[in-house]
Amino acid sequence: MKKLAFVFILIHIIIFILWIMNSGYLFSPFGMLAWIAIVAIGFMIQIKLDKVSINRRILATSNGWMVFLMVATVFIYFAVSSMP
Repeated sequence: MKKLAFVFILIHIIIFILWIMNSGYLFSPFGMLAWIAIVAIGFMIQIKLDKVSINRRILATSNGWMVFLMVATVFIYFAVSSMP
């Protein structure tokens, strides 16, 4: 489970890089669906890890950051779409 957590942390880093680049792959319907699924699976892995594991803390921080990016993306979308 620890190796899987490490893989998801790396995937979160890749998603963050794609978010910074404003990648069309990430913001396509398939990309958004994959992003949401990866975060949901990341939360499930986080729950299964040991309570004191450093991987759990890093994954929790990474999951929280992904949720923040999703909320920021929604706010940015609505702000830009409401401009004349």
